[in-house]
Amino acid sequence: MLVNLRSVYGYQVVTRENKRKAGHPRKHKEGWSPAKTKGRLVTRENTRKAGHPRKQKEGWSPAKTQGRLITSENTRKAGHPRKHKEGWSPAKTKGRLVTRENTRKAGHPRKQKEGWSPAKTQGSLMSSVPCCCAGLTDDKVKAYLSLHPQMLDEFVSESVSSETLDRWHKRKSSGSLPQYQDSNMQNVVHDLTSYLEQRLDPGGDNKLLFYDLCTIIKTATKADGFALYHLGECNNSLCLFKPAGANDGPPTFIPAGPITFGTTIAAHVATTRKILLVEDITGDERFPEGTGQDSDSGIHVHSVLCLPILTAIGDLIAILELHRHRGHEPFNISNQEVATASLAWASVAIHQVQVCRGLAKQTELNDFLLDVSKTYFDNIVAIDSLLEHIMIYAKNLVNADRCALFQVDHNNNELYSDLFDIGEENEGKPVFRKTKEIRFSIEKGIAGQVARTGEVLNIPDAYADPRFNREVDLYTGYTTRNILCMPIVSRGTVIGVVQMVNKLTGSAFTKTDENNFKMFAVFCALALHCANMYHRIRHSECIYRVTMEKLSYHSICTSEEWKTLTKLDLPTPLYKEIELFHFDISQFEELWPAVFVYMVHNSCGETSFELEKLCRFTMSVRKNYRRVPYHNWKHAVNVAHCMYAILQKTTGIFTEIEKKGLLIACLCHDLDHRGYSNTYLQKFDHPLAALYSTSTMEQHHFSQTVSILQLEGHNVFSNLTSSEYEQVLEIIRKAIIATDLALYFGNRKQLAELLTTEALDLDNHQHRDRVIGLMMTACDLCSVTKLWPITRLTANDIYAEFWAEGDEMKKIGIQPIPMMDRDKKEEVPQGQVGFYNAVALPCYTTLSELFPPSSPLLQACK
Repeated sequence: MLVNLRSVYGYQVVTRENKRKAGHPRKHKEGWSPAKTKGRLVTRENTRKAGHPRKQKEGWSPAKTQGRLITSENTRKAGHPRKHKEGWSPAKTKGRLVTRENTRKAGHPRKQKEGWSPAKTQGSLMSSVPCCCAGLTDDKVKAYLSLHPQMLDEFVSESVSSETLDRWHKRKSSGSLPQYQDSNMQNVVHDLTSYLEQRLDPGGDNKLLFYDLCTIIKTATKADGFALYHLGECNNSLCLFKPAGANDGPPTFIPAGPITFGTTIAAHVATTRKILLVEDITGDERFPEGTGQDSDSGIHVHSVLCLPILTAIGDLIAILELHRHRGHEPFNISNQEVATASLAWASVAIHQVQVCRGLAKQTELNDFLLDVSKTYFDNIVAIDSLLEHIMIYAKNLVNADRCALFQVDHNNNELYSDLFDIGEENEGKPVFRKTKEIRFSIEKGIAGQVARTGEVLNIPDAYADPRFNREVDLYTGYTTRNILCMPIVSRGTVIGVVQMVNKLTGSAFTKTDENNFKMFAVFCALALHCANMYHRIRHSECIYRVTMEKLSYHSICTSEEWKTLTKLDLPTPLYKEIELFHFDISQFEELWPAVFVYMVHNSCGETSFELEKLCRFTMSVRKNYRRVPYHNWKHAVNVAHCMYAILQKTTGIFTEIEKKGLLIACLCHDLDHRGYSNTYLQKFDHPLAALYSTSTMEQHHFSQTVSILQLEGHNVFSNLTSSEYEQVLEIIRKAIIATDLALYFGNRKQLAELLTTEALDLDNHQHRDRVIGLMMTACDLCSVTKLWPITRLTANDIYAEFWAEGDEMKKIGIQPIPMMDRDKKEEVPQGQVGFYNAVALPCYTTLSELFPPSSPLLQACK
């Protein structure tokens, strides 16, 4: 039974027939026509009678219905099975017509679809609404649809156009946004946008900008007036902002009391940071002082809309207080929405613009740093160019009229500069002129104080500051209004001061200028430090060149010396004695250079070296040996003689290049020896130890050898090809390094194993290098193979060096090893025996096994 709801609630029962009359299109089923229904209620039974075919359910026949209305209950009675819904049982229906409403009453829940209201159905309900809904209300309709979403789904699918659905969707999508009632909101946003684009200055504090924005909001909310409060110095009080008056003076800030409860409405909102709309402030006990301005202005404020202005991260910037006077309509929620949206949008817009412009500024800074870096590394000596680049960008960074950069002379406590901004431009770039250097005491002026204290000075009014020196303006005719002075600090020390003069935009340099300048000053410090360091290196290099020139003068032989050597002949008896391993050169000191030249010619041939270059080289090497007890020129000639004797006894084993390299290496193997061991140099951080971490003195000896070879007229290998020259230098290097006794033990052990296993192969480069290394050690220790009187004197010389090193260690409180302690002379014999057994005898034993003709060295050592 259906109920006509129009007479009660203005609704029609929404049947399929009514929908058709209302103009709702529907899809015709196969075999159906309006004539077949004849206006009857379209039920399943009537449909069947009208000849509409249907799909028969399993177990169904017309006899089973007996012409009754086919309801779910009758179907069940007729024996038709059905699928039970969750939570359903026949007892719940009690034989009633199973409609959706009854289903809801029976406890079947369903999901409510969104976006439906009775108005959308054009006043009609679907035909399944039972007659028991006589007390239907809007809430009941909503509840009903919540439990029967399929009904709404059916209606929307058949009756609502796609355009309407799109409109619903858009409204639903924007439902989370505030809906403002003020039709002028679009104009407000347009005004705010235009104003922000024209006036926003990310480099300033934007206080005046906020005031002008508040003026726009005042107009949009139809307020009679407003007040803008900013935070005090310590952020615990408010100050009323007053813009410039008719005389165009600077804006002023009037103290308005602390931020606390129980005073003014602005202080209250600043404390809570929440919007407050008060229709009548006169009787509000929360604000005993009202707005704080009534008594002064004579205007009676009635309604107040007070809003906090916050940053994007929630920090309080200011308080906007909108007023309406007595007799005017108080503020309403619509006004609050407009003001809130305007402020929120303006805050976000300001923040985004500041971020974008900040990024642009950062990009500009990065480009400048790259430009300065390129300038610095392309032309590192041009420090004036570097300083000019720094000052040009510094001016642009803070928008200053003039710039000056002073460097600090800490030795004289002065600031100095010779590059000045003359206030002119060339092709849009400032012109800096290099003039006579000026200096002034670090105790004077603003730049002097910054250099002394290392603190930034931002002076908005230079003439009001007693530290400013007005004489400069009187002398130049330039008027200084404000100054921003920044120290350039490197490693905790002020190395320079950059001074910006007269802000071109704004009344003074801002906090943002300071922050940007601090970041820039870090790079300035790095650039200046590197430039100064480079100039110190260049200065040291000049000193080094002068020193080397003086040393070369005293360490290079004179023309008379080498010419004398070319004419020097050896006594005839020496020719035979030189061939002996135990030859004593002590009594022929003046002939030592001639002995070496003879050995080279006799071993390598007289045409192997140019005589003049060989004589120059030999005499200069003699000059570069220091006068130390043992590692001196005499020792060098002795070692060279021992190598000569070995080469003479091992003909056909070594190449000509090897012979040349080994003889030169032996003569130079202790060049510039200081009489101290490698351990001593490394323990006391000697500069040589810093240059060469391993085999310190040996690497220095090779370096000195190369230095002498590079002197004009001294390169005895100039007749070799480039590859041969590289080869002979490598032979010399390896040979000299092998004289480091610390390397001997491992080298001898490896050779002994190769000899034991008969694996030694002189064609193997590694094996050959080990053999040469052992030969160098044998030659370096050859004093132990001489006759006893010579050996004893040589031992005295060795211990003189050891004890001198031990004395130096004792001076700084370090106890030397017994070998270097002169207070333990009685242990010298025991130490010598140990040296022979551990070092000398194994060395010559292995050498005699390698080269049996060298066995006299072993016999002499024993």
